Amino acid sequence: MPFDILTGPEIWRVMQPNHPLIEGVLWEGDVIMLLGSEKSGKSILGLQMAFCLTTATPFLDKYAIPAVLPVMYIQTEGKESETVERMRHMLQTIPLDETLASRIFQHFLALDDMAVVQALITGVKQMLIPPRVIIIDSLYTSMAGDLNENQAVRQFITCASELLKQLNVSLVIIHHETKEQWMDGRIIDKGDRSSYGSVFLRAWVSHILYLKKHKDKSRTLTCDTQRSGKVLEKEELVLVEPEPLCFRIKGSLSPGDMKVLVALQQAGTKGLTREQLVEHTSLSMAAVEKALAQLIAEERVTKTATRPVIYRVCSIGSGS
Repeated sequence: MPFDILTGPEIWRVMQPNHPLIEGVLWEGDVIMLLGSEKSGKSILGLQMAFCLTTATPFLDKYAIPAVLPVMYIQTEGKESETVERMRHMLQTIPLDETLASRIFQHFLALDDMAVVQALITGVKQMLIPPRVIIIDSLYTSMAGDLNENQAVRQFITCASELLKQLNVSLVIIHHETKEQWMDGRIIDKGDRSSYGSVFLRAWVSHILYLKKHKDKSRTLTCDTQRSGKVLEKEELVLVEPEPLCFRIKGSLSPGDMKVLVALQQAGTKGLTREQLVEHTSLSMAAVEKALAQLIAEERVTKTATRPVIYRVCSIGSGS
């Protein structure tokens, strides 16, 4: 096996430039782990990342994406129909370039088997627009081996490294944390050190994004395990669901959201319907629905259970 040994002036040559794909989140050639607690929304955040990459839409409306990139989403758990439904709901708030998006659905795809990986590489190389980023959802259903065994994890790393080498891609691996552990009546908070399985996984990845769902259903996205010091440190997130569907940074309101909020503040206790909000704000119905979902998720706005549905601010005049 020949080695590319650099010496003299050549020691300054960078063999693999590390350009940002998502500022503060993902770089060229990275392998990152998107780790999450149970029902935290890991898959939704992974889909959101894919949508944003295909259209260079800022991730979480904050982290810039310098250029559009083709993305492949590999789903190895859950229901395919549920994922497609989520994509339809997400499309109401984040654009997607279908020509730059591809997906694979196969339960328990053994990506620690080199024959399977080589078949995937062959298929990708035949694509007219091959992906630059591959998202694997999730790790425990993408291995035939035991995640707790170092040798099995080494085999997965070997196979994944072949993907990186032959396809020149970045990898986003969605993974589960271990079950909650208690001490003296309290949950032990390990942060992103709580990834399930061999510690080799944590040592291999470039950094870990940890999505945690708290008891009040709020979420935080943090990154304690990182090598570069350039990754986001902490964001408080709100999950807007079910339709439209997306994560938003808590307290970050778009101009459209502000228009809806101001219109409701002006309406006072009588509130407004969606149709009236369209008339008052000159926004499209889709934009009004997106804004309402965000404002309700942040408990700024409430809605009645009657028909027609009336929307009102939670605290008239304060907007909070």
